[in-house]
Amino acid sequence: MPQVNIFDRALKILARNYPHRFLELALPGVSLEVVGTLENVELALPEQRVDFVHRVLDGDEEKVLHLEFQVQHEARLPQRLFEYSAMLTRQLGVPVITVVVYLRPRREQLPTAYEVTAGGAVVNRYEYVVVRLWEYADEIATGRWPELAPLLVTMVEPDERVLTQERELILREADEEKRADLLACAVTLAARYFDKDFLWRFFREEVEAMREVGFLEELFADQLEKKLEEGLQKGLQQGLQQGLQQGLQQGLRQARLVDIQHILRWRFGDVPVTLVSQLEELTAAQLEHLVGKALEAPDLEAFRAQVEALLEES
Repeated sequence: MPQVNIFDRALKILARNYPHRFLELALPGVSLEVVGTLENVELALPEQRVDFVHRVLDGDEEKVLHLEFQVQHEARLPQRLFEYSAMLTRQLGVPVITVVVYLRPRREQLPTAYEVTAGGAVVNRYEYVVVRLWEYADEIATGRWPELAPLLVTMVEPDERVLTQERELILREADEEKRADLLACAVTLAARYFDKDFLWRFFREEVEAMREVGFLEELFADQLEKKLEEGLQKGLQQGLQQGLQQGLQQGLRQARLVDIQHILRWRFGDVPVTLVSQLEELTAAQLEHLVGKALEAPDLEAFRAQVEALLEES
């Protein structure tokens, strides 16, 4: 489903940008340096792609860090990790460090190895590192690992308080691009637990500021389309109101221009073309003012002086 793909893309951002944080959780006290990322590594297995693979240095020896995220445990996961490790080792030619990061709490014991038994005894065993991320929820919430803040919603009971906490932690990130990535991840991961209309209202300011993050537009396609329609409707209404107002002003101006000419003709005879041209340069408010002057002026020249005074003021 598209939502699952979007969810995976959000996790990929965290795995790509912050592998050192997951190493710190998985192998505390072990000095490993992340030196690169291998994007979209495909294995020689049917339709299998490993997204979270990084190059690390253990002293002078290069190894590969394979990060695997699990919302909940899958029965076949140990065998799958064994297969991935074997294929990555063969394909890349370096030792593989496999780390599984579980997001949702689980009471039952999580396996940490793939085992083959015979006669009730273990004859082969492949071990991997397991990180129970929910055990670090309090430390993440207090700001020790702010880069992992978008994952809080997957570890605790999701509510508005958690989203507020995530946003506050993420906004501490000074790097604008990384901050945008973290906000995008927070919104996307929260979409598994919250109604999208609610998320749109809660993160609206951030989402509108991150329109360049493509999968956010995909996630909030309906909301963005609705906003566009509302904007078009609002623009149309404003345009109609402005057009109506302009039309009224133009109609009033034309009426006053005609009134003045009728008054002048009634009082002084023919109105010079030059005077009419001057009147046409005036606003509706100025013409309104001149209606009274046309009735009061002792002669045409006195009225022209009034018109020229207004033109000089304009």
